[in-house]
Amino acid sequence: MDKKIKASQLKKRIAVEGLKTLERFRAEFVPEFASQIPEALEDLDRHKSGFFNSIEKLEELDENDASIEAYIHERSDFEDRHRKLKSFLRENQPKEEGTLNDTSGLASSTLAFFRPNASNLRLPKIELPTFDGDHTRWLSFRDRFIAMIDASAELPAIAKLQYLLSSLKGEAALPFEHTPLTSDNYPVTWAALLKRYDNSRLLIREYYRKLHHLPGVQLVCVDKLTHLVDEFTRFVNGLVKLKEPVDAWDTPLSNMLMMKLDRETLLAWEKHSVHFPRDKYKDVIAFVQDRIQILKSTNDFACEHIGNVRKVAGNHHQSVQKRSIANAAASNATLSSPPAHSQQLKCPLACTDAHLLRNCPIFIAKDVRQRS
Repeated sequence: MDKKIKASQLKKRIAVEGLKTLERFRAEFVPEFASQIPEALEDLDRHKSGFFNSIEKLEELDENDASIEAYIHERSDFEDRHRKLKSFLRENQPKEEGTLNDTSGLASSTLAFFRPNASNLRLPKIELPTFDGDHTRWLSFRDRFIAMIDASAELPAIAKLQYLLSSLKGEAALPFEHTPLTSDNYPVTWAALLKRYDNSRLLIREYYRKLHHLPGVQLVCVDKLTHLVDEFTRFVNGLVKLKEPVDAWDTPLSNMLMMKLDRETLLAWEKHSVHFPRDKYKDVIAFVQDRIQILKSTNDFACEHIGNVRKVAGNHHQSVQKRSIANAAASNATLSSPPAHSQQLKCPLACTDAHLLRNCPIFIAKDVRQRS
């Protein structure tokens, strides 16, 4: 037992001495040392992992109350020194090697979900949210940015500011174009952004205005119908998030949506809901979503079917042409075969009757898109 305790104490001491070495590096730091920072960060994480592993073993092996109390104080002291040192190293690391300039994605979720014993954890990159000044996208941007960046206790303020500025696009970025990258500017910039966009009264107006001005669908088109439903649902969900009484808006919402539907979809809804006592928004939106899925499925099936028919018809047409040429040659020689044009009266859709395509009952029964 004593040997295990001594071994753990030795590992702990090695980790503490390593931390002291890095603290001396910080005290003697000059800009020329910046190239050594990536290695220093790796050493810092390794020392932290070794320290906490040894502390955990000591807490298991040495159950003396005084020892446990001492380990708790050592753990707290090490965490405080580690946090300050890591913040210093991140702020002074070279830009070309630093992670703060990688604004295409957040390299590790440990910024927001940090655990002392998981310093070597590597998670997939998470794309940072962006905001271009569209009020209807503010709530989503705000919540995601707070969860990923603002709420991170380990991320320094200067890094948060850089992430924030890189996330702003277009109209939203213009007021902060010349904001200096300093720690003090992060809370100021974030507060200015909240003041400009985080206004429930104006957001409710904008969501409702966007609902009214959504373009309607004139003819049956799966893509346009999908866009209409997706945007309509997004705006309604935004109003729900802003605590508007959407559950009591069945009549205005359902009628607003129906006014934007094409004639065929509207007729299908009327047939579907003829026995309903009233129009409910959730019923209308669910019906249109089901109709989109049906249209997509039938379109995919029809495209595959038409492709197969064209393939067969093309082969048949080619063989008919070859036979016609051969028959024409024989006719010139013997004058006993029927004219070549009689062979061309066969339908390219491989019908048994002899007729032109425009007279084919199968072709006539199809709609305009399928005929094309």
